Amino acid sequence: MKELYFNNGVLMYYGNPAGYLADGKVVLDSIFEKEEIISYLSEREKLAVEVRSGVYDRLVTGGGIEEAGKESTERKVRIYQLKQGCPIMMRFVSLAEREKRGFGEPQADEYDLVYEKEVETFNLDAVWEQFNREPPADFTGHALSISDVVGFSDEGESRFFYVEPMGFAEVSFEGEKQP
Repeated sequence: MKELYFNNGVLMYYGNPAGYLADGKVVLDSIFEKEEIISYLSEREKLAVEVRSGVYDRLVTGGGIEEAGKESTERKVRIYQLKQGCPIMMRFVSLAEREKRGFGEPQADEYDLVYEKEVETFNLDAVWEQFNREPPADFTGHALSISDVVGFSDEGESRFFYVEPMGFAEVSFEGEKQP
């Protein structure tokens, strides 16, 4: 694949810095998360691939591999879905119905974190579209549904939204721990 090559440890794709080599793996920016790139790197080059957001931006701004490898403090989206052992009467119901059935507001210990990724903006409609129409390859949950919780965090501040039949309702999500 001649459009994909390494230049001083930086993975170049059609002349754009798409990622970098670190500890025997390629850290690839999420905008370059394409099946043909990942399969080429993993099968042909025998490299593990880790996908992260913000790598391209940090490489382009001139920070090099050292700057690109730093953990970002950018915004993150998290998707929480009810654990396997939760009562069936808790699943796929509105927040009002959940409270009517005696379950109260959602608690973090009732949920599993099934997805986490950096995002550029907080947009609940975009999250809904993405996790229903074309979920990312590394998403392990089911399609986003009523009773799921979407969390947005930005430098330690978090907000949580319960998926309702029509839209979202902000909830406190007691007991949530930052990973």
